[in-house]
Amino acid sequence: MMRIRRVSALACTAALVFSLLGCQSKDPAQEQAAFDEFMEQMFVDAMESDYTTAHVYLQDPSAYGIDADAIEVNLGSRFDEASMQAAEDAFMETYAEFQQFDRELLSEEQQDVYDIYAFEADLTEQLYDDKFDYYPQLFESMSGLQFQLPSLFSDWEIRSEDDVKDLILLLNDVKPYVDSALDYTRTQEEKGLLMVDARSVMDYCEGILNSGTDSSILSAMQEQVAALDLSEEATRSYQQQLADAFSGSFLPAYQDIYDTMAEFRDSENNNTLGLAAFPNGKEYYALILQQSIGSNQSVEDVQAMMDSAFEDHLTELQTIMFTDMEGVEPLINGEELPSTGYTSYDAILQTVSARMSEDFPEVSNLNYHIEDMNEEIASDGIAAYFNIPSLDGDSIKQMRVNPDGADPGSLSTYLTVSHEGFPGHMYQYAYLYENVDSNYVKTLANVSAYVEGYAVYAEYESLHYLDTLNESLTAAYRENELASYCLYIQADIGIHYEGWDVSETQDYFNETGIVLSDADAQLVYDQLQANPAAFQPYYVGYHEFAALREKAEEALGDRFENKAFNEAILESGIAPFSVVERHVDAYIAAAQEA
Repeated sequence: MMRIRRVSALACTAALVFSLLGCQSKDPAQEQAAFDEFMEQMFVDAMESDYTTAHVYLQDPSAYGIDADAIEVNLGSRFDEASMQAAEDAFMETYAEFQQFDRELLSEEQQDVYDIYAFEADLTEQLYDDKFDYYPQLFESMSGLQFQLPSLFSDWEIRSEDDVKDLILLLNDVKPYVDSALDYTRTQEEKGLLMVDARSVMDYCEGILNSGTDSSILSAMQEQVAALDLSEEATRSYQQQLADAFSGSFLPAYQDIYDTMAEFRDSENNNTLGLAAFPNGKEYYALILQQSIGSNQSVEDVQAMMDSAFEDHLTELQTIMFTDMEGVEPLINGEELPSTGYTSYDAILQTVSARMSEDFPEVSNLNYHIEDMNEEIASDGIAAYFNIPSLDGDSIKQMRVNPDGADPGSLSTYLTVSHEGFPGHMYQYAYLYENVDSNYVKTLANVSAYVEGYAVYAEYESLHYLDTLNESLTAAYRENELASYCLYIQADIGIHYEGWDVSETQDYFNETGIVLSDADAQLVYDQLQANPAAFQPYYVGYHEFAALREKAEEALGDRFENKAFNEAILESGIAPFSVVERHVDAYIAAAQEA
């Protein structure tokens, strides 16, 4: 899972006036120049309107035409009705300007950018419908605001003394920001639109509060200040100011979250079923499902896809078992799998990076740094995650790993490192930065199914480089995992679209042969219920890539080339699958003509 707070370009206004818009006849060259200017201005406006996003992506904003003095140092827009209405108005204005462009006059690369924005904007416009007011939940148990803030501050990069001053302002803004989010959540509760796993959120906040000022989050920030070339007096002063802001704003904010969730835990207005229980819940779920899968497929389409995929994975698993029963015996018997032989995360990355040029296009900058993740985050059970590098600077890829996590020699760790590292996210963003021109696509496009679906695809491709385990065993492991996640996605749809309760969810798993105890069924239900469409970007996204690969293999036969296909799925940048498929089709056509 990548950890980054992204701002949506759809909420930013591009303050441009185009003399050509609305004319009956347009010159292609002028239209293309105007479109590039529009998209670049959207990028500039987004950076100037969100300090945290600008800090993450840019070390030198002025090099991108961004006025750093225009950026207000805070955690972002609040959750009050005035701020939310302002965001909606800004989006509508920008979208209206965008719709004036003639797509047919744009270059092929611009048409990609056009279609990426259009896909996201169309869904955003529908989700802005008044009937979905207060449907978004801010405290989801897997990725809610309570998780985002520790990640943000633990990984915050301090590059200068000015950054320290800004960080102090950010820390002092935590309580007002959280108070705004809690006010929004209280309004949800009043309207009967609250859906939160309050106990889970409380447990997480309790860990933060128990650490207090001994928090590794605070110490990580203070250590960065100490690493700057400042006087001893200045260093002590800034470290104390950080401590004061942490104890005066950050910790009180988490106490507020804890106390508010304690109020909601037994509230009759806290929905303990899925989105289908809300008046417009099924329609809302259908839209956020499309957001999460990177396509306009319906709920029924996804159900059919997962049914078919589940059967395919089971069939493949049975074939592997019959072919090499001895090789897959540890998996069948539920035994501990043999070690891969790796003793460190770095050793895995070194091996994969040395071999992946066989199958993936080369990029010039694959420099990376591995660091232990913060203790408060490590306790969350996350094995590793990737931090997106800045567009400028050295662009060293950053991986955070759990020092108390799984054995580096386990197969699951190998796959996790491949997902977050090579040929997954670290390689994915290295390719993106080197080969895609659009700053909008590199920073603001937010098609999570492309990003995460690719990383799942990449981690399974990395099994080709694992020579230390039986090939049948690793293939069976993959098919078993994918089959299981097909069931999770079907259960997610069942809960949020069909209205399943815990018993119906348990029955569904039992009928497929996955027998869940009452306690396990409740755990699965609670996770899916509190995090609608959370798994879809990973596993529906993966199956989209797998389907495109199968299409290319069937069309090309012996002429199919792994590296050429992987380049085709990477070259569009972060995009909905309609755009990715267009690139795959172009690859197929070119290979057929060669």
